[in-house]
Amino acid sequence: MNTIYKIAIVLFILTLNNIIHAQDTLPRILKIDELFSLAETNSKKLAISREFIGVSHTKTEIAKAARLPEIGFSVTAGYLSSATVLNPNFSYDETIALPHFSNNYDLEAGQILYKGNAINNSIAKAKLEEQLSELNFEKDKDAIKMLLLGRYLDLYGLYNQQKVYKTNISLAKARLKNIKDMNKEGMVTKNDIIRSELQITDLELLADKVNNNIAIINRELCVVLGIPVNNTIIVDPTITATNVEEDTFAGYLNRAFTQTPAMRSNSVYEAIAEKNIKIAKADRLPVISLYAKDGMVRPYIYVMPPLDNYVNLYQAGIKLSYNISSLYHAREHIEIAEQQHAIQKKQSELVREETELEVNASYIKYQEAKKEFTTRQKSRELADDNYRIVEKKYLNQLALLTDMLDASTSKLTAELNQSNAGISIVYQWYKLQKATGNLN
Repeated sequence: MNTIYKIAIVLFILTLNNIIHAQDTLPRILKIDELFSLAETNSKKLAISREFIGVSHTKTEIAKAARLPEIGFSVTAGYLSSATVLNPNFSYDETIALPHFSNNYDLEAGQILYKGNAINNSIAKAKLEEQLSELNFEKDKDAIKMLLLGRYLDLYGLYNQQKVYKTNISLAKARLKNIKDMNKEGMVTKNDIIRSELQITDLELLADKVNNNIAIINRELCVVLGIPVNNTIIVDPTITATNVEEDTFAGYLNRAFTQTPAMRSNSVYEAIAEKNIKIAKADRLPVISLYAKDGMVRPYIYVMPPLDNYVNLYQAGIKLSYNISSLYHAREHIEIAEQQHAIQKKQSELVREETELEVNASYIKYQEAKKEFTTRQKSRELADDNYRIVEKKYLNQLALLTDMLDASTSKLTAELNQSNAGISIVYQWYKLQKATGNLN
């Protein structure tokens, strides 16, 4: 009695835990648009990529600051020795006492008027680099979206497998019941029962693996998307029935050449290379600037005896400076900038070629996926018909159990293949959208 009581308590606790766990799990229907939105908001990788946009913006502001006047202020204080005066042949010298404390106050300001347009080109280059960081963010965003979409569709496929296995296990159990009834009447052997039970065991094991994979992917998505891990993500059941506007291959290709982050980035890279040439050429040009200076010096040593007083002077004007060594130093910098521009143009041609190949492959795979789904759908219909026919024959002892199991396996395989083909259409469609720069 004591043992039975303890067993009852253990069973009650286990049941209670299962109920609590079930209550803690919250189903959440997640559509693809919401999946993409959450990825953009909560992905840590995208958060890092977004920070680079801020850094680029700050660099642009720094480049703009070169247009502002340069202002500086300095204060010096120190010890000043006495002065020694010597005649030209050093045969006579005299020491003149000076005030020993000296200090200066200087205020300087300068404004560049002309520097070969180098400042404007540097600002334009910084703005282009800011655009580049935004395009890199878009590329990272598309990569994260496709990665999560793949896991999302994996989850959808597992849910479909779960249904298929559940249905086939139910059919197998119903068939086993009929076989046991037939065995009692001496119509089939015990071996048929064993083989049927073995099939059910295998199906249940496969179903358990599917359930485990669902739990793993569900948690992965919850963590990456920043939603509570006790949410059970329910895939949008309408994703395979969504009507989409299709285009011709030429239409997709033209869209890719103008919209993809890779193509747009190459245009920016070319523009940056052009700015680098202009900046390098600016080194050969003179610099014209305004300047102003106000200073106060103590002591005044240009009279005898020196005066322990402050002397204030200010000056202003236009300054022209030219670095003569730029005539031979700038040539190498210009040559490098022109070489980099030529390389970038070739890089752009390569990216254009790769984009065309990617669009072509994605377009063909999408058409292939649609055709495969039609074929798999027909195969499933044939497998279902074959299963019904063989089952009737088996129940009427016109077919062997081996035939029955083969028909059951064919039915299961056809159902899984159709499910995977439907998912493949969705994945290939979004892959085509990514290749054309239209992954929203």
